[in-house]
Amino acid sequence: MNIINKYTLFLMLLIGIAVTFSACERDELPNGGEPRIMYVRVTNPTQSDSLLGGAFLNGLVAIMGENLGSTVEVWFNDQPARVNPAYVTDRSILVNVPANSPEEVNDLLTLVFKNGNRLEYFFPINIPEPDLVTMENEFIGTGELAVIHGDFFFAPLSVKMANGIEANVVEITKTKLSFTIPDGAEPGPITVQTNFGTVASGFHYRDERNTILNFDDKTAAGSWRSGRLENNPQHSLDGNYLVLRGKLNKNERAEDFAGGGFVMQFWGHTRLPEGNFITGDPADYVLKFEAKVIDWYGSYLNICWSPWSNNGNQEYWANLNARGLWRPWEKANAPYNTNGKWVTITIPMSEMRYAQSVPGDIVYTDMKFDKTKAGSLSFWMVGTPVADASNVEVFIDNVRIVEK
Repeated sequence: MNIINKYTLFLMLLIGIAVTFSACERDELPNGGEPRIMYVRVTNPTQSDSLLGGAFLNGLVAIMGENLGSTVEVWFNDQPARVNPAYVTDRSILVNVPANSPEEVNDLLTLVFKNGNRLEYFFPINIPEPDLVTMENEFIGTGELAVIHGDFFFAPLSVKMANGIEANVVEITKTKLSFTIPDGAEPGPITVQTNFGTVASGFHYRDERNTILNFDDKTAAGSWRSGRLENNPQHSLDGNYLVLRGKLNKNERAEDFAGGGFVMQFWGHTRLPEGNFITGDPADYVLKFEAKVIDWYGSYLNICWSPWSNNGNQEYWANLNARGLWRPWEKANAPYNTNGKWVTITIPMSEMRYAQSVPGDIVYTDMKFDKTKAGSLSFWMVGTPVADASNVEVFIDNVRIVEK
């Protein structure tokens, strides 16, 4: 036997030994070394035995199995997830479900390995129906761009007004939807439809429910200070609007003057049957109005409630009922405006919970709202301790109380 044959036999022997050891190692690995998904569970260690039959977008899940260490890609339907190698082991993979909606739904979780092999596992993604939270301006005009904020806005998507007229969708993101108000749109809820559900909004376009003041046919006329109204085409939303305008100093409690003012009082008995604005649980209701703010700093809008039969000025001075406060400038401690636009303001009735001290520095303390003393309503802009001839120019329209 020549030397080449000797080396050949030696190499074959080594190869045989290696193959034998490799086969033994594979035999010792679970599932013969082949990757396998056993189940998917939540990542909360206190709920480690909670198995999942599906997950929501962007949810963190743990994929449990065997021989998963060579995973390089994870897909949910047709959307890739971000894989962090630090969270990939032979027994588990921690990964977030992609936040984007799939274009093609196959209800499969797919793993791709370094060698190009793939492993599929039935795992549906629960994509919620659209969630319509707020509309920037519920009284936006025909032909103007309306904006709804919420979640789960995924194309293809349609928007229909209350009378079924379809709107032209301009832009869609997951949390924001823009569309043009069509000709002939009537007041009422707006319906949004995606591949994952159809939902009608809780808010209403051009809301007609329980309107207290629109400053056109529903005014505060007959009350002591019915407020200054204007109808400037440059600013008007839909007719007359209330104007609160002027400058306020520290703790100043001013009233009205020519060309401006800080007060609007509506006494229910001047126009409405005896009763109160709310009959159910106040926690189920919100106060809404549209506002356009030109400039505002250093004062609070006091939203004062009092009995239907009130015919004096005590709703502000005597705390006949708990009041609300609107103070959007305070968060940034800087002048506030609405960028030339009308916007819908929503204040939960649960926030009507303040009393005001008089006189001295203005201090607000807690007070319980009484729905049986809520048949009259006043707005009063009052300077705070930080006011110093600070500007106020605020327009208000369409004051209403509606269910959440």
